Amino acid sequence: MPSTAEAVVVGAGVIGASVAFHLTRVGLRDVVLVDRGPVAGQASGRSGALVRTHYTNAPEARLALASLPWFEQWGELVGGDCGFTRTGFLQLVAAADRARLRRNVAMLRQLGVETSLVAAPEIAGLQPGLDVDEDALAAYEPRSGYADPIATTRGFVAAAERNGAVVREGLDVEAIVTEGGRVSGVETADGAIATPIVVLANGAWSVRLLGRLGVELPIRATRVQLAFFARPPALGRGPAGHLTLIDRAHGFYARPHGDDLTLVGLSAFYEPIADLDADSAENDPGFVPLARRQAAGRIAGFAEARYVRGRAGPIDVTPDGGAILDQTPGVAGLYLAVGLSGTGFKKAPAIGACLAELITAGAATTAPIGPFRLARFDDGDPIANEAYSLPAAALSPADEAARRRAGLVH
Repeated sequence: MPSTAEAVVVGAGVIGASVAFHLTRVGLRDVVLVDRGPVAGQASGRSGALVRTHYTNAPEARLALASLPWFEQWGELVGGDCGFTRTGFLQLVAAADRARLRRNVAMLRQLGVETSLVAAPEIAGLQPGLDVDEDALAAYEPRSGYADPIATTRGFVAAAERNGAVVREGLDVEAIVTEGGRVSGVETADGAIATPIVVLANGAWSVRLLGRLGVELPIRATRVQLAFFARPPALGRGPAGHLTLIDRAHGFYARPHGDDLTLVGLSAFYEPIADLDADSAENDPGFVPLARRQAAGRIAGFAEARYVRGRAGPIDVTPDGGAILDQTPGVAGLYLAVGLSGTGFKKAPAIGACLAELITAGAATTAPIGPFRLARFDDGDPIANEAYSLPAAALSPADEAARRRAGLVH
């Protein structure tokens, strides 16, 4: 293991992998990427991996928009194949949110997002098999879809390694070392690495590391789950057999998986995690019937769809559902790319670029990241959302606070 580095990135999920890649892309070669487990071993590898640009606030939409070309041109920009599949994306909302949808689409179009409002006849043409009211309204993005979360993360890692980065899996960072108010290295189970730059991209595990420096992060560890169902007959076969969907009226999201499965998640089923190190990757018994029921509210065939398998993983949730992308106040050289709140995958390319720019040039230029500063919570300036409502039936029965987090979209 190297005893020195220009930069150490902690966490080899998709965010940390992207940061490491972009640091090498702007000229750093002595970069060490460290993870307590395998690459993509936690939230990233268990992500729904939706790739879309529909957000209910401009800061996140800008990051998603800046990331989209990376997925579209992955082979040229990164190398290999990230599994990006363009299906088109449909955002459905409840009747009470149609005015909010119109405002959000107008905002997104001003940012340059390729999106449009579609009414019931257009919805039926875009995606047969959906149960929609005759006055339904949705937003449609033709360029969006999904990717393979593990292939994406490993692709960033492989590109970083080609540029000289060193990757250490199964190595826990036990402490961040500081001298005179700035980072001087990290302590690992295999010894120290001296470095002037440390980037924490290790999700909820960052809370423990920063706590030892007296820095509090407003992050809760929660568990998000996905179920894979045999695809109902009303939906097409193949990897692009149906649109990628977020349906706020029924509180679920879905996208194709392989030739004949559909991945289904719930937009606000968040279970608190008491012990990150002991968290299970299996679905809770109550999740699968709830996911089936909510999806069947829009696509009747899900009521009888066979459950094939599921997965679950930890996410790091902030009070406003927005990431923390910042230099740690009072600790020069210590940077944060955490608090992604389950919506980081599709923004990972831009987040990595922004952190690399912040570190090497003092400011991000790929997209503005000022709104994601850590101090916004103390300043009373959270990221404001024109968020859509969620049905109470789609919320986790074990977590009453889910109702207050209904603005989070995956």
